[in-house]
Amino acid sequence: MRFPERRPRPAPVAPEVAEIPLGIRRAAAWSWRLLLIIAGCWVVLQGMSHIQVIVIPVLVAVLLAALLGPIVTLLARHTFLGRGSAAMIVLIGLILVVTGMSTLAGQQLLAQYADIEDKAVSGFVQLSAIVVERLHLDQPTIANAQQALLDKLQSNSQQLIQGALTGVETLGSAVTGTLIALFTLFFLLKDGELIWRWILRLLPRRSRVVTHEAFRRGWRALSAYVRTQILVATINGTGIGIGIAALGLGSYGVPVFLIVFLFSFIPLIGAVVSGIIAVLLVLVLKSWVLALVMVAIVIGVHFIEADILHPFMMGRAVSLHPLGVFLGVALGAETAGIAGALFAIPLAAFLNATILQFSGNDPNPELGVDSRTAAFVAARAKDLRGVNLTLPGLSRRAPRPPRR
Repeated sequence: MRFPERRPRPAPVAPEVAEIPLGIRRAAAWSWRLLLIIAGCWVVLQGMSHIQVIVIPVLVAVLLAALLGPIVTLLARHTFLGRGSAAMIVLIGLILVVTGMSTLAGQQLLAQYADIEDKAVSGFVQLSAIVVERLHLDQPTIANAQQALLDKLQSNSQQLIQGALTGVETLGSAVTGTLIALFTLFFLLKDGELIWRWILRLLPRRSRVVTHEAFRRGWRALSAYVRTQILVATINGTGIGIGIAALGLGSYGVPVFLIVFLFSFIPLIGAVVSGIIAVLLVLVLKSWVLALVMVAIVIGVHFIEADILHPFMMGRAVSLHPLGVFLGVALGAETAGIAGALFAIPLAAFLNATILQFSGNDPNPELGVDSRTAAFVAARAKDLRGVNLTLPGLSRRAPRPPRR
């Protein structure tokens, strides 16, 4: 005869606490925990804002490592190169590609600068004449407006000088950040697995395998997102660059490609800004009719990318709803500006896959369990058995497993 199991009795509470409804007590328990989480996130963000010259390059290096890591693994596995040599070759290739594209775009822009300046001035004069004619403005009114603008610039000359100095400091920070990003990227490509195992050793032994499996899912989602964004940016830049060339501005194809490519990494906002730049270029250098054609080209390219190619390429790797993408970009831009908008969605993709794994909903069951890391963790635990653990004033042995 089996007796029913006894349920543990609830812990006694004080009478004044028992008078509070259970729903309010639970809401209060959730509230102070959520407040602690929000406060912790706020402290972390504030701390990162003071060292963003280091944080942003490191995050850029992480994204590039997610993109270039498979190439390094392929070279190290199927050639005579070691991991370090393969990482160096991939890094040098990345630098050469970026430098070559930037140099080519800069040369084309400098070669066409005089033409852009002349047509921009001519267009501004024509626009001013149309405004004067339509609004029936007289010459004294225009002269007064010009004098007011000049006085405003003279009164704010100190702020303009400070802005120029800030620009010089920003350029120095950009150079420093580039060096930090390249240095970090090399070691992530070369010793990424060793760095991650070192981090795993800081965790309790029972949590290492679980954390590693969650990290694998998050890293896969992050890698899929970066690869997809590279492909999306290439498609956008190529489509709009071909449109620019078809409208008779083939010499601006490479600069427009680079502008659209870079802005495409900022979800939602980047597509709008890069499209406006392309349309304004056609408007200044050609006519408003061709500018309308360019608007149609930009809309068509982004429609094909967003509604047809993007869902197909992203697949199940990054299951983020468009509303989540929009709110993530808005939150990132509000908290950290352009950098926040850039890193919001990769971070959301990583956290989404990681949290799903921790909650028992494996987003990638085909990955299985990493037997190498599980064996590494088990070997580390076995090595620690019987080792003297010495602390100040305390010396003992690690407990041995019970004999069977």
